[in-house]
Amino acid sequence: MKKIFIYIFTLGIATGTYAGDNDKPENGDKPLAQLSPMKIRDRAARPDVPGTFLIDFGWNMLQSAPDNFETNLIGSRTVNLYYYYDMQIGNSNFVLMPGIGVGLNKFKFDNDVTLVQSIDTDGNTVVTVEDLDEGWDVKKSQLIANYIDIPLELRFYTNPDDKKRSFNVSIGGRAGIRFSSHTKLKYKDDDQNIKTKIKKDYGLNRFRYGVTGRVGIGGFNLFYYHSLSEMFDDGPENTENLTNVTVGLSFTGF
Repeated sequence: MKKIFIYIFTLGIATGTYAGDNDKPENGDKPLAQLSPMKIRDRAARPDVPGTFLIDFGWNMLQSAPDNFETNLIGSRTVNLYYYYDMQIGNSNFVLMPGIGVGLNKFKFDNDVTLVQSIDTDGNTVVTVEDLDEGWDVKKSQLIANYIDIPLELRFYTNPDDKKRSFNVSIGGRAGIRFSSHTKLKYKDDDQNIKTKIKKDYGLNRFRYGVTGRVGIGGFNLFYYHSLSEMFDDGPENTENLTNVTVGLSFTGF
């Protein structure tokens, strides 16, 4: 995962162009000659990269989930790491923001269950929700699904000349492809804490897409995502119409 993050971060830097002359004042900044050594150091430390790097922290809520597939809100979390390239539309207050990044999703089961993927007698892949009896002493059971996403947003700034302090609102969408998935189970057996992780696709849809919205001030936003694609392509029984909604907070990295 760290390698993927570093790759996306490097790609974002590579696609940008650095300022041609850092000694010249820009956006009201003082020339370097008039700055203290500490101010010069702080300015040099700031990456002069066009665009926006966003970090989303959200909570997942499944829609149309069967009773045995209920999830815990606090334990069902999302972390998105997205780089957006800002493309201002003329002299308007609107900015078109295509991007790329990764979406890391956890779904914590509210009941003592886990997903099991097996092959039936006809050679078909079958995914079931397995109840874990009291002997398991389950501490945590999760489904993890991670995606490479292509987001696209249209953002409006009330003051595009001072985006760091401007009220802004965005609408858009994103599409993604799943690159990994697994279940994680933590339980206690004979006073020993045991963790298991089983990597399978569990009938999850390979692709996902949905709509997004953001509202906030400067680098702090509230965000909303509503999946328009079903979570499973060939998953457990009664999950054919299962979709996901995510709400949370966004922070601008640069």
